[in-house]
Amino acid sequence: MIRNTPDELYLPDATVVALVGAGGKTSLMAAMAAHAVRRGETVIRTTTTKLASDTRIFGPDNPVFWDEHGSSLPKIQARLARDRSLTLIRDRESSTGKLLGFAPESIELLASSGLADRVFVEADGARGKAIKAPADHEPVIPHSTDLIIGIVGADALGVSMDNEHIFRPERLAALCDALPIEAVDADVLARLVAHPQGLFKNTPASPCRRLLFVNKMDTAGEAAWALLRHARQLVKAAQPDGPTSATLWIAGSVHEGWVRSVDGN
Repeated sequence: MIRNTPDELYLPDATVVALVGAGGKTSLMAAMAAHAVRRGETVIRTTTTKLASDTRIFGPDNPVFWDEHGSSLPKIQARLARDRSLTLIRDRESSTGKLLGFAPESIELLASSGLADRVFVEADGARGKAIKAPADHEPVIPHSTDLIIGIVGADALGVSMDNEHIFRPERLAALCDALPIEAVDADVLARLVAHPQGLFKNTPASPCRRLLFVNKMDTAGEAAWALLRHARQLVKAAQPDGPTSATLWIAGSVHEGWVRSVDGN
């Protein structure tokens, strides 16, 4: 549970919420889904990529497999009526056991069906790392997405780009015009957030809203907060009228269940 969840993070009018980046996508999705259920809503959790089979978002009767045919949607409706939430996937990868998600078109079908009040979608992978720059083929975001949440782990802030916390450090370095040995500082974070090929790559056109969530701040000190505030100022100065300037920056801890606005810090 995330206490005192701000409306900007929860956005009650957002039907399709896509989560991208690294540092806690699955945990945040689980927390937001639980929040929605407590408000009396029904929730589908899914992905356009892959999920680890041991993820904490599954209940005792999850996941639910869907063949992507509209004729099988009533079965999902019955499960939602009983449980109010479920994790929906397409298949299981035989070699790794990972759970396979859906193409964006199938997510659109789910969203338009009205089966659930909320559809939460993991839209890329990060192999458990704390920060990443997207590859050419990602993220895979449904066109009907109302809110995209870009996630960064605070344990990546200040570390060198060849550190074990970085997923594909060479891509992050290239995106930010930095050397792989340089640190993830305010300039790197600002570039990652603001660059068209960065964290919010493939975001659908307005009215889809953007939100940056920096997770694991329970393990970070004041220097991390200062870095976030500096990066936020850099983005605003570089693109005062751009879409990334309107992005809300929130930091906190899914594990401890709290969030704070970076702007208000």
